[in-house]
Amino acid sequence: MTIGLILLAAVGIFLFFGGTERFFAKLGLPSRAAFVIVLALVVGAVIPQVNFGNAFNIQLGGFLIPLAVMAIFLFRCNGREELFKAMLSIASVAAVCIAARMLIPSYNAGLRVTISVVTGFVGAAVACIISQSRVPAIAGVLGGMVIADTVTSLVYRFFIDGSTVSLGTAGVFDAIVIGVVFTVLIAEALSAIKKHSRASKQPIILTDLEAGEDYNASEEDVSNIKPSTYHFNEEDYEEYFNDDID
Repeated sequence: MTIGLILLAAVGIFLFFGGTERFFAKLGLPSRAAFVIVLALVVGAVIPQVNFGNAFNIQLGGFLIPLAVMAIFLFRCNGREELFKAMLSIASVAAVCIAARMLIPSYNAGLRVTISVVTGFVGAAVACIISQSRVPAIAGVLGGMVIADTVTSLVYRFFIDGSTVSLGTAGVFDAIVIGVVFTVLIAEALSAIKKHSRASKQPIILTDLEAGEDYNASEEDVSNIKPSTYHFNEEDYEEYFNDDID
């Protein structure tokens, strides 16, 4: 849980100083709402787990609060297409994380950290590839990892070793936070690549000076070339602040 809390603390600091305002604006969340979500995750992580006898226990920060945040992002999905992508991402992330947790044993703390990092990164990559959009990708990471945790715990309980069903444990909390952070980084990287690709396809406009230095250009051609100008119009503004992964 230490990794998750450190990452959440860093996100909280960036939020406080406005460093992540542009990203959360793309998600349709004001900075205050984002800060409340981060604070809720931190508080849920430090609250002791709730035990129901010897067979079942639950941690708020790694189970109930991520489910609530997932519901918020599902509500923020723009239309049926994004909602479908979010549900598909949830199912895909859950399948990948279940496979990873079943294949990688968690006999000690080092292996549990490894599982958290692997599932966080792989889950984020799968969600971004399937969703191609920030909101459903984050919903996919949150919901998929919670479902994977639940299914894996039930499998171990009833089919492997009869262990206690523990939902939202420290390793899952770390994986969720790592997954969301990786989703943000992947989304921003893909967005930057898309912008660079579009910019490289823009036609090159010569200025008067550049045209005059071209020894192949005639005087008549040079006299007809107008200085290059660039206007940051409304369409460019919307693309800059509302760009998406796709």
